[in-house]
Amino acid sequence: YYLRKMSSDGKFVDFNRGEFEDTCRRRFFFGPAFEPYGGTAGLYDLGPPMCAMKSNFLSYWRQHFVLEENMCEIDTTNLTPDNVFIASGHVARFNDVMVRDTVTGECIRADKLIEELCEAATADKATPEDKKKEFAHLRIIAGGLNKDQIAEEIAKHGFKSTKGNPLSEPFPFNLMFKSMIGPDGSKVGYMRPELAQGIILNFKRLMDSGNAQRLPFAGACIGTAFRNEIAPRAALIRVREFTLAEIEHFVNPSDKSHPSFKRVADVQFACWSRDLQVGGQEPTIMTIGEAVAKKIIDNQTLGYFIGRVKLFMDAIGIKDMRFRQHLSDEMAHYAQDCWDCELLTSYGYVECVGIADRSAYDLECHSKGSGKDLVAREEFATPIVSRVFKAKVNKAIFGKKYGKDAGEALKFFEGLSDEAARKLGKDLEAGSATVTLANGNSIDVTADVVTFSEQDVKITGRNFTPNVIEPSFGVGRILYSLLEQSYWVRRDDTGKNDKRGVFSLTPLLAPQKVAVLPLMVKPELEELIESLRKNLVLAGLSTRTDDSGAAIGKKYARIDELGIPFCITCDFENDGAVTLRERDTAGQVRVPITEVVEVVSKLCNPLVPMKWAEVASKYPEQAAKKE
Repeated sequence: YYLRKMSSDGKFVDFNRGEFEDTCRRRFFFGPAFEPYGGTAGLYDLGPPMCAMKSNFLSYWRQHFVLEENMCEIDTTNLTPDNVFIASGHVARFNDVMVRDTVTGECIRADKLIEELCEAATADKATPEDKKKEFAHLRIIAGGLNKDQIAEEIAKHGFKSTKGNPLSEPFPFNLMFKSMIGPDGSKVGYMRPELAQGIILNFKRLMDSGNAQRLPFAGACIGTAFRNEIAPRAALIRVREFTLAEIEHFVNPSDKSHPSFKRVADVQFACWSRDLQVGGQEPTIMTIGEAVAKKIIDNQTLGYFIGRVKLFMDAIGIKDMRFRQHLSDEMAHYAQDCWDCELLTSYGYVECVGIADRSAYDLECHSKGSGKDLVAREEFATPIVSRVFKAKVNKAIFGKKYGKDAGEALKFFEGLSDEAARKLGKDLEAGSATVTLANGNSIDVTADVVTFSEQDVKITGRNFTPNVIEPSFGVGRILYSLLEQSYWVRRDDTGKNDKRGVFSLTPLLAPQKVAVLPLMVKPELEELIESLRKNLVLAGLSTRTDDSGAAIGKKYARIDELGIPFCITCDFENDGAVTLRERDTAGQVRVPITEVVEVVSKLCNPLVPMKWAEVASKYPEQAAKKE
């Protein structure tokens, strides 16, 4: 079999998508939801093979991240009150820019249209070289353009719809599904478009409950998210309902080193930094340690998670990936640094994991929106004596002057920073000042009520708002990319030139680990097959049987199409052994019945799997049955 090859535009050149999709459809890896009713764009059902793959994926994700990193996993709700997303900015800014085909009325996502048109222009031999470079650059930055910039590019290049029709003026379209909470319709809610806010809002609860004892720590969540995509397409790549696995790692903003950074410092990755992108250069291979040392990656903790994502992708069988840094004008205004792990598909490279330093933005937004202090406490090893400007209130008249606002006013004055206290003190020297309290009320302040002076204060610690490092995994996109990257066609060596699809999935993610097959359907083999199946299941190995009357070669082809890595074939040799077959090489060996379960267990070990070459060197080769 062969490894995937790429064309100059970053797509597969030896991949027949029609054959691939036919295999996925016939074996029901996935398919359109509600198909008898015609289906709905962007909604898919997963069949038994994909469900098993997804379960295996999430199990290993928990092992690799949650268990190894001692994370706090929580399960948060899909439906979210609108005030949460108002505070986070989603209601105002969680938009894609849309245009319409002015003739057909078709809704089109503007940045993706520009990317497609730029890709076509770059591939067109008639396009001048200088324009090709311009289009190649525009294709890279299209995702970060705002509404006005998109309008400018459409006008500049005369872009039209894919049907050749004029386009409307670009306008924002909010991607969240809006709903109502409760029967009277008075409470607005949204289906969550991401998992981050649910984890972040549990930050204090995780700390106060003792589940997280100290910073840094991480919360993790696996769940469904919803986005009202403008133009769903490309199978599972752009859908409206999907599974995410997200991590929010809370860290002290003054110390973003990571205690385990050495574990990933030597991990190599395909680094496509923003400088390389702007310069029109390809990704370069470097180590995580080198990228952090050169400040290509902003900090150790961000680099650590990029390295851990790379190791995870290697383990599940991803062969072609790159890590692309967001351009400066592409990142959110609050972000420190952002990277995407992009996987190669027949549609090009697709963003499947986002790894971002979100700074303190989310916690600060929700502190302001909820009125609750979402902060952490840092105690100093040695107390610090500092000379600060502090307020002193005249208690004799303070309560009477401010009445019901007295409590809020006292909090206000006690919470003033040194700089703010000095400014207010100067204002009072000139007369009076008006300040706004946390409850929104304004009060007048005069020097007979509050005075300011310098005082020596012993400071034993400080409160601060943690920063958040977020790796976010699009589970469906990763599984789809893995299916494409692992698919190939076995051609027989006869004159028929039959083509048989194969998914070279790792034992870690394969729907079942091993198939148990009879060479022929005979009653005398049934007891052995059932005994082997039970022992395999007791060893934690998922199995599949095929007791149809088909020839053994046909059965092997069916198993290969499901990506099952190993087959045990029971026959009538009476030598106390069975045939063990490996999927990709079609190699076969004779293994004693008393040893075969242990051998398969070692081959399927999720952390340190045994290589097939070790098995082939230990046990006698079995002449392959005709496939």
